Amino acid sequence: MQCLSPAAPHGKKVFALMPNHSVRTLLIACCVTALLAAAVVAGADEPSPQAKPTLANRLPAFHDLVRADAAPLAALPTQGDSLSLFKTVIGPQLGLNDVAMTLGAKGLTPAMSQELLIPDLTKSANELVRGLAAWQLTEAAKDSSISAGIEQRESLQRQIESQMTWLTEGTTLETPLRQLLALLKEFPTQEAAVPLQGTAAQIEAWAIDTVHREWFRLYNWKDQVRQQRGLTRLCGTWQWSIHNHQNHREEKTAVIFAPPGIASSTSPAEIIVLGDSVYLRWETRAGVQEDSLLFSGEGQRLEGTFVNTAGGWGSITGKRTATCVTDGGGKPAPSPRRQHH
Repeated sequence: MQCLSPAAPHGKKVFALMPNHSVRTLLIACCVTALLAAAVVAGADEPSPQAKPTLANRLPAFHDLVRADAAPLAALPTQGDSLSLFKTVIGPQLGLNDVAMTLGAKGLTPAMSQELLIPDLTKSANELVRGLAAWQLTEAAKDSSISAGIEQRESLQRQIESQMTWLTEGTTLETPLRQLLALLKEFPTQEAAVPLQGTAAQIEAWAIDTVHREWFRLYNWKDQVRQQRGLTRLCGTWQWSIHNHQNHREEKTAVIFAPPGIASSTSPAEIIVLGDSVYLRWETRAGVQEDSLLFSGEGQRLEGTFVNTAGGWGSITGKRTATCVTDGGGKPAPSPRRQHH
């Protein structure tokens, strides 16, 4: 049955056949249906609310971590080990799970430890925790205002004395730490609060710089390992055949790449190795040249192109003529070869 208004054709005929209450019920149902349909259409026309933007690769909340882990940080190094604290607590909280697990791995061979940069990882992890401990110390010092109790100030004095040697080894913190210790021993007054806050700020500046620097080193650890492997793979003597399309000249030259970690005056200004891809940037008084190459022949050949600021461009074909030799005359462990099927 259709829903008809009194003005519609044959409306009288419909109303004549139906009781008044039935007509009213039918009209109400039709109106409600029409209103719901209009609301659905209007809702579909409205733009959907956009998702709130998120900040990718956000830095960890170091300040919150310092507050949350104040007790174990304050107990170092007499009642704990900084590396153990990093592996179990600090590393996972700062998004460095891979680093923490690698440092906790057992049974690594000396060659594997060297390849994974374990000595550098250990040093950075210890330095990061030391920076966090210094940061926690400054937070406690700033909290010890003139309203702080004697026990709180004495506890902070004992912490500084127990951490003095550890925090000052190889740093510039000895002078501000001793100044802070002397200020804490004075009777708390409003006048003494200002120099105390200033001294704490000096230590905090060192701590913040140290924490951020070491965190970035640990965060980029995998990239460093990949780059190290790439440089080891590239190391050695190569004979390059270069064809310059600008003047159609052929040239042969010997290129020597030094082992990783050894500076050479003949090395490129920048080397990036990602898998089989190699990028080289040469900077000389004559200009800048960029090479884009690929490893082939199980790492024994390099092929690609070059372009320079003098207008030259062309192809490069390189063949390894000598393996990498370290200062001691020995050969580094060969990198794993890619298997082709």
